[in-house]
Amino acid sequence: MTETLKTLADRYLASRDGLPDAIARALREAVFSGVFGPNERLHQDDIATRFGVSRVPVREALMKLVSEGLAVQRINKGIRVAPLTRDDFRDVMEMRLLLEPHALQLSAPRLTAHDYDEAEAILARVEAAGLGLEAAALHWQFHNRLYVRAERPRLLSQIEALQVAINRYVLPVWRAVGLSADWGESHQMIVDALRAGKVKVAVDLTRQQIADASDRMVEQLPETLVSPDED
Repeated sequence: MTETLKTLADRYLASRDGLPDAIARALREAVFSGVFGPNERLHQDDIATRFGVSRVPVREALMKLVSEGLAVQRINKGIRVAPLTRDDFRDVMEMRLLLEPHALQLSAPRLTAHDYDEAEAILARVEAAGLGLEAAALHWQFHNRLYVRAERPRLLSQIEALQVAINRYVLPVWRAVGLSADWGESHQMIVDALRAGKVKVAVDLTRQQIADASDRMVEQLPETLVSPDED
């Protein structure tokens, strides 16, 4: 674990992000890749030592993970990686069903041909990116490109947090069974509907896509997701 976390630390600390953001990105990837497992305690002192920084930016980074739902803070147990549960997965997907179609409904009237071109370019990169974190990040960029003109920063912030949270469930399934056969086509259909001025069709497609993805994912998730809550 030490070498893996050190590699992540070196990569992100060399970026231009602020220190807490860089540490948060490294820890986020460590959670997604399984360096830290569900319910595992995130020790501030240990992380600070491995990153070669003080506890202050580590504390800020950990609180970012808590705000995203990737970690939980418990009395007398510090901060731990959030558990994985089917109920949590359903909760996240139900919130996506409520928020994302609404964001697209607000954004669609202001979208331009350039926005559609950008979305399609991102979509092409997703399919070439493999099945890891890069693909997950591009997936969010695709949807964000279509939602951004809603001009609702709080709404988009909530949706982004949900996208981050769902990656813990999606990435292992992607790696195990790959993307669904119609993944690229279903996303392209949303752009095509928007280009044609069929906003309701695009919104309905977005809603259906999220619902279908939720159903497929539930079938693939293992029966037991939660690790024992160890001290």
